[in-house]
Amino acid sequence: MTVGAFLRYFPDAPGEAPDCGKMANGPSGADWTAGEDFGSEEEILLRKNCARILHRYLQKVMGVRDVTTGLPSYEDVRDIYDCRICAPHISQVLARGIMETRTRGNLQLFEGNREVLKEEASLYISRMLKKGQKEI
Repeated sequence: MTVGAFLRYFPDAPGEAPDCGKMANGPSGADWTAGEDFGSEEEILLRKNCARILHRYLQKVMGVRDVTTGLPSYEDVRDIYDCRICAPHISQVLARGIMETRTRGNLQLFEGNREVLKEEASLYISRMLKKGQKEI
């Protein structure tokens, strides 16, 4: 899945059906992507960028405040700090149960450089909207 395709799944406001025909960061799209560097619309959507986008939507559109307890640590998720820019976003979506870690041997990994599939993207957005609505 590409970043552009993923952004098309987002409604302009919570509870609103997404307009899949427009780009969220285009001239007729929502302004919640303004000032963000989510990558070009043709880029493959990686898990770390997916976490950033989900978290920023929670903050900017849904008005959800960050959780401060129950955040995963390096001991919990061994690769959580592989991307220092993405780490806070990854922590927030993991703490809320929007995205999950993968088990590799006896380690829990986020695998931020792995591609997000269409089915996963839809699931993550659905979880985000449900969890976000509960916190508003």
